[in-house]
Amino acid sequence: MTLWRRISNAWKRLRRRHRFDRIVRLEFRKELPEKLGKSLFIIGNQTAKWVIIDCPCRCGHRIEANLMQSRHPHWDLFVKGGKASLSPSLWVPSDRCGSHFWIKGNRIKWVS
Repeated sequence: MTLWRRISNAWKRLRRRHRFDRIVRLEFRKELPEKLGKSLFIIGNQTAKWVIIDCPCRCGHRIEANLMQSRHPHWDLFVKGGKASLSPSLWVPSDRCGSHFWIKGNRIKWVS
């Protein structure tokens, strides 16, 4: 691996977010702000339907995780004590940014 590649990879790891500051519940997608920042957004009034976040690698991509079990694929959301966990892990294809991580108690656990 070249020196430039090592420096680039180290910089990407340093820029990554490692937690979400808050959870925001919204009734409709149209209420989402343009930049989501360090917030995890749950869409759905009585029943949570989507979790939407900005990619924590800061590449600028928006990640949407479907929570509706009638659709495939879907994720399971657990909120306890104001902290969110999502299962299974979230993975962004390598043609975008290649991020792969878990959300556990508002913390981002990077796979690689």
